[in-house]
Amino acid sequence: MTSIISRFTTSLIGLIGEPASNSDFESRIEGIRKAMLDSMTEFLAGKATQSTIWDKVLHAPSIQTLWYLRIDLMVMLSLHCGEAMASDRLQTITQRFRGVLPTNQISTSNRFSRTV
Repeated sequence: MTSIISRFTTSLIGLIGEPASNSDFESRIEGIRKAMLDSMTEFLAGKATQSTIWDKVLHAPSIQTLWYLRIDLMVMLSLHCGEAMASDRLQTITQRFRGVLPTNQISTSNRFSRTV
């Protein structure tokens, strides 16, 4: 069922945005997944057990799931490196979703940005 939804989402995004091959789409998803895991690596190194967010990101079945896991990632990173650095890292990861998700799903403002 998940693969049907994933293929439907891929097809729909292809119709809405620029057409992309399935392998290109999958490689972009894996790039996002890797960026999310890499952002947690330094904080989880040497720990006996991995974080639950690590497992959720590693096994996320779709791009939509990864999109919503950004919230959990922000919380986890904030606890380990502070809100400002977590926000910077999350902003970089969020940019990777452009062209993969429908543009109306990605907000134009950054809700995690700091105000000075």
